[in-house]
Amino acid sequence: MKPQTVKEWFASRQHHWKRAFISLGIIISIIQFLRIIRSTPGDFPLHWKSGEMLATGEFLYTANHNYPYPPFWGYVHSILADIPMQTAYLLIYPLFFIALGLLIWCLDRLCEKHFPLKRNLFFWTTVIAIVLSSRYLVRDMLECGVNLALVAFSWLSVYLWREKREFLGSLFLGFAMALKCTPSLFWAYFILKREWKMAAFTFVAAVFFTLSPMFKLGYTEYKVTLLHWSNNVLTGLQETDPSRGIAGEVPLSNMSLKPTLARFVMHLPPEHNARIDSPLYIDFLDFSPQTAGRIVKFTMLFCLALVAWTFRKRIQDREDERVLWECGAISALILLYSPVTWGQHCVGIFPGIYLLTRSSVSHQQISTQLKTSIGVYVFVVLVLNRSFIGKHFTELIDTYHLPTLAFTGIVVFLINRHRQVNQSAQHMIPFTKPESDPGSDNLSKEQRAA
Repeated sequence: MKPQTVKEWFASRQHHWKRAFISLGIIISIIQFLRIIRSTPGDFPLHWKSGEMLATGEFLYTANHNYPYPPFWGYVHSILADIPMQTAYLLIYPLFFIALGLLIWCLDRLCEKHFPLKRNLFFWTTVIAIVLSSRYLVRDMLECGVNLALVAFSWLSVYLWREKREFLGSLFLGFAMALKCTPSLFWAYFILKREWKMAAFTFVAAVFFTLSPMFKLGYTEYKVTLLHWSNNVLTGLQETDPSRGIAGEVPLSNMSLKPTLARFVMHLPPEHNARIDSPLYIDFLDFSPQTAGRIVKFTMLFCLALVAWTFRKRIQDREDERVLWECGAISALILLYSPVTWGQHCVGIFPGIYLLTRSSVSHQQISTQLKTSIGVYVFVVLVLNRSFIGKHFTELIDTYHLPTLAFTGIVVFLINRHRQVNQSAQHMIPFTKPESDPGSDNLSKEQRAA
């Protein structure tokens, strides 16, 4: 009898593996739910308090409470003010699963033309993407999926735009922009692509949602609140020392690009909270904070300008494959360019991982370079964490910002896929809509039904 290969052995036990992964997901979800019952491990108590302060007429940013968040964030949470904090925490926990389901649905609809999959392969592709993003997805469970919801709303707006439903899509993106500024990078993307209708509707929606707390606070109180928030944010953004941000010294857990670059071009002060006392902590370049700040700003602006130049071509076909790679890169760039990127925010890397995984599975080919990079990513992000190597070594590794460098690598892969599609379409008019094949839609449906 011919011995089975690993692939054949796995295929013969697929139903067992499916049940195992689904059971593991349920167990993790229950564990996180029990953690919320026993304590308040996430930031939700801060957000609930913001809603209570706004609902009761107390100044929203008293003692700089939760000040990185705009007034609309507190206004949305004010609907929970009449519910005890612990009860509200438990009630909105299912938001995580709703947001994850919505995001996967949007990505599937956007990918089904270029990367068609049968139902079984779709399941395993989704599992792989979830596993690779699990460190951040599990962390956002404790935040009830609010960060995942922002990612889902951004991608839902892209899907609705593709379906030529700009008004509805702009409401979701405008809502996300009013909650946090970072989804504005998708708005900037629509401007770059000269999608003026979508950009204009989104701007109007974002302004409306941003001003909506005025209905509760009144004009005068809202003006004071908005000015206080904007002054705090602008003061942090104008900081010339890249090791400091809107909340003072940038902590070790901040995974944005600015402190990552600062780590390699300047020596952090001995008392800095992102520096640890260890012989394995190595300093690199030793520019002054002001010079380092200029180097970091130039590098970040140059990279952003390079991406914008790469994505500059106007879209003629909204179903063009390049739109997927561009939006995947935008979703990851939000993490790198945000002033504050905690672990729960890193769920924004999920779409990029999903796109790379799905395209490889659909085309049944994966390059050696991508295999190696996935291995490095798994080791850096999933293996080198506190559960396996302990707190001290986790903090030591975090001083080198390896997860941020891994995110940067994902952006490079997404842009490279975009470049490959460009090269394969050189003989065609850029971004023009190809002639439709009457049987293509039926083929896609038959493939999915199979």
